Amino acid sequence: MSSYSALETSMLASLETRRRAGVPRMDADVLYSDHSGDFFSNDYLSIGKLPHIRQQFLDVLSQKPLLFGSTGSRAITGTTSNHIGLEQYFMKQLQVEQAMVFNSGYLCNLTFFGYAPQAGDVVLYDEFIHASIHDGLRISRAKDHTIPFKHNSLADFESKLKQILKNYPSIPSGLSTLFIVIESVYSMEGDFAPIEGIINLVEKYVPAKSAHIVVDEAHSLGLYGPSGKGLLREWGLEKRVHSVIFTFTKSVNFVGGVCTTSPVIYQYLSNYGRSWLFTGSLPHVDLAAIKFCFDVMQTPEADQLRKNVANMCHFFVKCFLESTNDIPKSVIAILHQETKDANGRGLVSPIFPIYTPQPVSLQQHLNKLGYAAKGLTYPGVPKGTERLRVVIHGGNTEAEIRLFVERLRVWALRQVALTTAVQSSAVMAGTASLHKL
Repeated sequence: MSSYSALETSMLASLETRRRAGVPRMDADVLYSDHSGDFFSNDYLSIGKLPHIRQQFLDVLSQKPLLFGSTGSRAITGTTSNHIGLEQYFMKQLQVEQAMVFNSGYLCNLTFFGYAPQAGDVVLYDEFIHASIHDGLRISRAKDHTIPFKHNSLADFESKLKQILKNYPSIPSGLSTLFIVIESVYSMEGDFAPIEGIINLVEKYVPAKSAHIVVDEAHSLGLYGPSGKGLLREWGLEKRVHSVIFTFTKSVNFVGGVCTTSPVIYQYLSNYGRSWLFTGSLPHVDLAAIKFCFDVMQTPEADQLRKNVANMCHFFVKCFLESTNDIPKSVIAILHQETKDANGRGLVSPIFPIYTPQPVSLQQHLNKLGYAAKGLTYPGVPKGTERLRVVIHGGNTEAEIRLFVERLRVWALRQVALTTAVQSSAVMAGTASLHKL
């Protein structure tokens, strides 16, 4: 008789289903070393590996009278002058009307998309938006009126936009809002959104007071724009959108997130956003660290790291294509390599989806060599686009990249040999069958 409870038995069955389907498990207590080089984290600028900022941060903390405890949620006793001061800091840094700080980017998206849309509103979103946005929309009052458009397709976006305006007359009449939701850089594809094209279509068709464009800049903050302040500011589009989500766990290299929006939306979410209302506020040490890391992101040293990210991205592509030019793309390839940076206006994204039909095997190969690789399969990514998400960082070197690409090649050649052996066995088996006739 099993010693597991009914709940545990059900859970184990689900985990076994994942194993049979070849879906990699993400057990939280399994560590993956990256001693051979960081090619998988979101620390795009490698700020977390700068040795000298540790002491600088400790010096900052030594001057702070408060470090521990939030004492409660922001709705009760968790709002302090330090919390308000950090929001004012971001208002000044980003030159926006209002900034709302959250404990995480996930919580930021959950709160905004869960509570900002009102009854009668419609949400038009790119099909590849982050899971946290979907989770917010599922609890929103617009949950039955959310419509995806094909990833980065301006033609499909325009078609869906026109259909919405026809089907929901309260939007063109100014009684309801159409939310348009995109990411500036997509975390799994590593490609850029056609941001200006989307804005132009919204401004062309939707009355100004009925449109609300939201851009998630989680994967562009720190990499682009003046002092790394994002893709919208790189292209001078920040005044043409309404709300922006920034996450600090990538280039800023800490926890938390901030939503820049209007004062009215800030007040509304402060009163109705349950996932903000009932969460303990950030402790003072985190507030100090967020500001410190955001300041580091804007230093001349960070500017150089941004340049190094771009240079190393070009070097990686060159090495990868040269190293795999004799290997079938059905074995390993950069997914959508020809179009990945098409909307980037000359910029390059450090996220490279490396396609392979055997992502778990490649993950295991790299894990043994000291890389923190994670294979991605359906349902995490669409069927037929199984991959490893490789990331180039400001701290990567040419030597590290050469070695990493060579190790990808070794694995890929092994896969080619295995495939050839299987095909040869099948041919021999077929020939043997013919001789029996």
